[in-house]
This record gives sequence, structure tokens and C-alpha cells, in this order.
Amino acid sequence: MQHEYMNTRVVSLMAWSGIVLVISLIVAQGWLMGFIPPPSPALSAEEIAQIYIDRKLAIRVGTLIECVGFTFYLTWSMSIIFFMKKMERGMPVLSYTAIANAGGGYVFFLLMPITWAALAFRPESLNPAFLQLANDYVWFVFILSWPPFAVFMVLIAVAVLGDKNPEPIFPRWVGFFNLWTALLIVPAGLVEFFYTGPFAYDGAISFWFVWIVFFGWIITMSVITLRAAGVEKARQLAQARAA
Repeated sequence: MQHEYMNTRVVSLMAWSGIVLVISLIVAQGWLMGFIPPPSPALSAEEIAQIYIDRKLAIRVGTLIECVGFTFYLTWSMSIIFFMKKMERGMPVLSYTAIANAGGGYVFFLLMPITWAALAFRPESLNPAFLQLANDYVWFVFILSWPPFAVFMVLIAVAVLGDKNPEPIFPRWVGFFNLWTALLIVPAGLVEFFYTGPFAYDGAISFWFVWIVFFGWIITMSVITLRAAGVEKARQLAQARAA
């Protein structure tokens, strides 16, 4: 069977970019901006406005880092999609769908730091009620945008579980892992109904649990993809020696 050549060095770098994304998020959003966890949705408009006034420089620096770091969602996604294409026979329907999905997810990622940067640009001149609304909006983008990411997880699962290669590219458990992860981030959809408690956008379930599951998924899939790239590199070297 004819195998397509894959530049495994580039694919590995793209897989690593997912880990860089998570690190940039922790440094920028957590350490610099102080937005891990989010400000409570139960805070008054004046309290929210004061947060942006007090942290405006840190938020600007943090969002600059995030605009770069979050760009890596696209490169990371493609490193997985390259292997999905190898799993499919005939027309790579899942892979093409995943490419479109990754582009949409990339937009959601960039909307967050761009909005935070705009709010921190001149927070003193903004009406507190407007700033509160915009702050709610950006956290809804962060958390309520779970469906396209869940769809990507399902697409990966279908590709992995349907892999007909003699030696599966990803272990079969990766398919079930993605299905479970897609299910576990569903509680993110409840943030629009609660101001306090575990399902609020700063809550134990809708934020902390979903946050850990989602970014843990990125790290796990990065490691799996790096391993697959290593196997592919070894296969290509063996094929080159045999030629």
C-alpha cells in the first residue's frame, strides 16, 4: 500500500503548539490578568469596572500574549487532522469537516483576548453597566462556545474508532476518551442561567471542571499526536532503507 509522505518534524512542532497554548493561557490569563477564575458574575457593575481599571496594564500585556498563544489552536488542531486523514479511506469527509471546525474554533479563541484588550484600553471612560455586559459577553464566548469543540472531539473519535489501518494510528482508547470529553464539557452550557454556585461562569463545574477537562484534552491529544508522529517517522525511515 502506498503511503503519503508526512513531514513529521513540522507535525511534531504543531502538536507542541497545543502545549504552548495552555502554558500561555496560564501565564497570561492566570498570572498576569488574574482571570483564573473569572470575576464573579454576581459582582456589581461598579466592581467589575474597577477590576478593569486596576488591572488595565496587566490585562493589555496578558491579551498580547494570548493573541499569539491562542493562534496555536489552529496549528495544534491541524496536527491531529493530518493523522485523521490517514485513518480515513476514500473521501476524507471527517478530516475536511474538522478543518472547517478548527477554523471556527480559532475565531472563538481570538475573540476573547481581543475583547479583553478593548475593555482595558480605556476602562475609565466606559459606562460600568456596558463594561459589565461586555465582561459577561467575553466569558460567555470563553465557556458557552463549547459545541464546536465538542463536535471536533466527536469527529476525532469517529475517525479513531473507524481506523482500518493494519496498525491503528491512535490507540482505540483515544476515541472513547474524546467521546467522554465531549460529554463532560456539556455543563458549560449552563452558565447563562446562574449568577452564583457551581454552574456560574466562575463556578466549580462550569468553569473549573470544564476548564480542566478541556485543556487537559489539549495536552493529552498533544502527547498522543507526538507519539504518532514518532511512529510515522520511524516507519518512513524503515521504508527509505528498504527502498
